[in-house]
Amino acid sequence: MTSEPIRLSLAMIVRNEARCLARCLRSVRDIVQEIVVADTGSTDDTVRIAREFRAKVATYAWNDDFSAARNFALEQVAGDWVLVLDADEYASEALAGEIVEFIGGRPAIGRLKIVSDFRRNNQTLRSQSFVSRLFPRGIRFEGRIHEQLASPLPRVNLHGELWHDGYLEAKKSERNLRLLERELEMSPASAYLLYQLALEHASLNQTERAFDRLERAYPLLRPEDPFAPNAIVDFVYSAMELKRFEAGLGVIGQWGGALEDFPDFHLVCGLFFMNMVRSNSAKHISHLPRIEQAFKRCLALGETEKYKSVRGSGTFLAQYNLGTLYHVFGDAAGARKCFESAAALGYEPAGEMLKKLPPDVIRDR
Repeated sequence: MTSEPIRLSLAMIVRNEARCLARCLRSVRDIVQEIVVADTGSTDDTVRIAREFRAKVATYAWNDDFSAARNFALEQVAGDWVLVLDADEYASEALAGEIVEFIGGRPAIGRLKIVSDFRRNNQTLRSQSFVSRLFPRGIRFEGRIHEQLASPLPRVNLHGELWHDGYLEAKKSERNLRLLERELEMSPASAYLLYQLALEHASLNQTERAFDRLERAYPLLRPEDPFAPNAIVDFVYSAMELKRFEAGLGVIGQWGGALEDFPDFHLVCGLFFMNMVRSNSAKHISHLPRIEQAFKRCLALGETEKYKSVRGSGTFLAQYNLGTLYHVFGDAAGARKCFESAAALGYEPAGEMLKKLPPDVIRDR
């Protein structure tokens, strides 16, 4: 950082982030001219680490309101543009370069591609979505939790990756549940809050609670709600895990047309039909062809940036599950082809499945 005019300021709110704060600051220190950190009561080395990066540290009395805390940090910045990050995020080199280019253009809000690690069924997966985090000074946030920028400026997607591993920390889910419950008391008919509560319950492996929240949210969902596609996908996953097959079938039937271009929807449909047939093949055998159809639809669509999406839904996850289907039904050549495609994209379970194929199939290359 220099004494030159401040073009870009980084604004953060933190509390006990010694685990990851240096990683975050290191990833953007070459592109920001100012770092502002609002500390909400750290008792570890967070403040010391921030000062090592010459951050301006201000103390904020936490009041269970993320927008209030973020806006307090924004009031401290001097830059023409503001970048907002959380301590458990860090920017790729590609994103850092894109940010520099973006702030040289007309006023707009940059939506950063956040790539988040999360757990589902004892497996670590990655999702990606775009979130508004880069903007001209003067704009403010609103909303106690899952806060949003209040501005009419156009939103523009940046494609460099911002990595995030905070979903792996249970302590944050417990905090978020408390704040979301308080918001829901004031807005009991909010599908968005119910969906966010379901996400937090799912992260704590509370599938029954997550399903209950999604069941309440479902009749309130509108096709134009930006979170609706993911709420539907999560509904089907939780219905599958709890074997609420009739509820899942109803949702798939009602939303299938609206989500025709969403690979995550077709992936969960394939898994849903697979689990349903396994649970009672005599009753549900008519759905057997829909398993292959769903996974092939994923592959036809490929990966997407239109929706918040789990990486691999349109590639290696669909290939792997399609290979599993072929393997179960004795199509070793078809299974090998799918597993090889998934393994080539770095999906390790596919490589393990290849080892289980008969030797004569492995030799046929």
